[in-house]
Amino acid sequence: MNPSDLTDPANPTTVLVVDDSVSVRKALERILAPQGFAVRMADSAEAALESLEPMPDMILADILMPGMSGLELARILGDRGISAPIMLMSGIVDEVTQRDAQGAGACGVLRKPFTPAELLPAIEPHLRAALAARAPAAPAAAEPPATSVQTGTDGGLLDSLGRLDGVLGATLYGEGGQVSAQTGAALPEAFAMYARFLVTAANVGGTHVGQGDLRHITLTYARQPVLLTASGNGQLAVVLEQAGAAAAVEGWLASRHN
Repeated sequence: MNPSDLTDPANPTTVLVVDDSVSVRKALERILAPQGFAVRMADSAEAALESLEPMPDMILADILMPGMSGLELARILGDRGISAPIMLMSGIVDEVTQRDAQGAGACGVLRKPFTPAELLPAIEPHLRAALAARAPAAPAAAEPPATSVQTGTDGGLLDSLGRLDGVLGATLYGEGGQVSAQTGAALPEAFAMYARFLVTAANVGGTHVGQGDLRHITLTYARQPVLLTASGNGQLAVVLEQAGAAAAVEGWLASRHN
């Protein structure tokens, strides 16, 4: 992880650590502070809710704490519309824990204890995405409408995709990660490199497990389902109203290849 482009000495990126264990809080401070992060601490979820101003850029919270749990904290933050990503921590991370964390709106679960080499790469993509989403928008006069990024026939194809029920928007990335075409709800510019990584990992993983090409994957980003798939030498990211809309997109993709 290279924190130099994630933190600014004049305005450091802030991480709120929520854990009832003093030793865990101090350990996280020793990992994060030397990387340039401003670390704030709370010894309970209740205390964290009272110390959200100014809003942290990310929250690290233990799941099991006296009183309110980290899962409950994540749900409350989601209900309040707070966009700061929350990464949960637990000594036991199994399928149930992962499912509960995702349902609560957390961006992931870290298994305790962890090393700096495990912590920093785990939080980096979520911090990058959150910071990119909060970056100041370009002046209104320079901003094209959401459907104006249209290149060749790709633009028309995305317009067709954008008219499907349950599709909020779609972005087509070129081989170098540039936006080739876009319609509807837009994704942050930084999302391009993660789209390329995830689609490549899915294709390679599908081959290695002997099940062939995985073709499409669906993930949750900013509490919204996003379908990712390869498209030519690039990637296609489709923002969905709900996960069930992925079936319509998959049908649309299949019709293009027939």
